[in-house]
Amino acid sequence: MTQAPAQQWWQQAQQAYQEQDWSQLEGCLRRMLELVAPQPELFDLLGHALLQQGRYQDANQALQHALELGARHFWTPHKLGDAQRGLQRLPAAVQAYEQALLCGSDSLFTTRNLLEVLHQIHPHQALGRLERFAPTSDELPWQSPPPWLQGALAAALRVQGCELARWLCQRGCPNPLVRAVLWSDAAYRLDLASVCELLAMPCSAQEDVLAQRIRTLCP
Repeated sequence: MTQAPAQQWWQQAQQAYQEQDWSQLEGCLRRMLELVAPQPELFDLLGHALLQQGRYQDANQALQHALELGARHFWTPHKLGDAQRGLQRLPAAVQAYEQALLCGSDSLFTTRNLLEVLHQIHPHQALGRLERFAPTSDELPWQSPPPWLQGALAAALRVQGCELARWLCQRGCPNPLVRAVLWSDAAYRLDLASVCELLAMPCSAQEDVLAQRIRTLCP
């Protein structure tokens, strides 16, 4: 059978990407790599296809190769972090996400994933990284949160524990979902005084109603 030219494989790869047919995308890219000189973009996309299939070791190899070939976009080390995380190589995942930030990542997912991995290693590591993200002033830009702050909010809703939510709320976080992480934990522990303190200045109608009901139970 006559070997299809690289352009034809690339067109099929684009269609597979649009259809999220990751095994088909992998196959097209591997055929292309048999026909053309190694290119970082192809190995980056191959790494993405492998990640989507949960093949973290293969994705790790493809993404490492993309970086060795000179991949410059922040998504390459970001995806490498995802692969390392899937392999439970948490320090290596942290290093990759930090590299993505150094490459100019403006995605909230880079910060979210970094904080989640750091929290998994130890919550204090995630809190220390938050301190480095935060500006020197005590006020955070809640009206127009930058990507790092959006990522921190997302991470606070996904990790096991209240540490990230507490850090954010101590700095005036108005997000009702993040605030609920704290007051629901206090309510679960029947610490009504803490719930009243947390809801002293309600940020939503739900909090206002809850605060009124809780106050009737507080001495």
